[in-house]
Amino acid sequence: MVCSRCGKAICYSCNKPYRDLSLCPHCYHTAIPIPGMAPQITPGMTSQMPSQMPQVGAYGNLPGGGVLIGPFPARIPFLANPWLSVSIVAIAASLIIANGVALLSPAFFATWASMLPWVAPFGSFAFILGVVLGLILFGTVFLLFLGFRILAAFVIFPTAIVSFFIGGGFFLGLILGVLGGLLEVMRTRF
Repeated sequence: MVCSRCGKAICYSCNKPYRDLSLCPHCYHTAIPIPGMAPQITPGMTSQMPSQMPQVGAYGNLPGGGVLIGPFPARIPFLANPWLSVSIVAIAASLIIANGVALLSPAFFATWASMLPWVAPFGSFAFILGVVLGLILFGTVFLLFLGFRILAAFVIFPTAIVSFFIGGGFFLGLILGVLGGLLEVMRTRF
């Protein structure tokens, strides 16, 4: 699928239909004004009164030049960084694997099982579970690089929550995994 305005390739989940157009999220948020808010005028437009606004073309272009940019909600640039969620999920995966490997130590296992009684029945299976869950999270990092953000988020959430049965990567891996999934769902692609 291709954006009708800029021609950029977009996936099905990023498609923003508007009338007969298929727009990418960037073009959708910059070219389609939000109802009830006054549009902004970019350089190149003739200065006219708001009541005399020119007709907007199909792609947001104006007859006198310039582009109509509708006001859109402000976003926090730090949270929109794609590397933030990828690095958080990778750290969570590393912590969950480290938690599984640490459970092989009899002293750590005894201490951990005294604090978290549900870890004791798992025994050495906790090591296997920790490594598998960590590898699944590393697989979601690969999915994020391929652009499957929503699918990766739906894999990250249950994997991070299941890691709670072995201690959740010293609890920090669980928290970082859920946080990375939330950031990936909330992040808009620009």
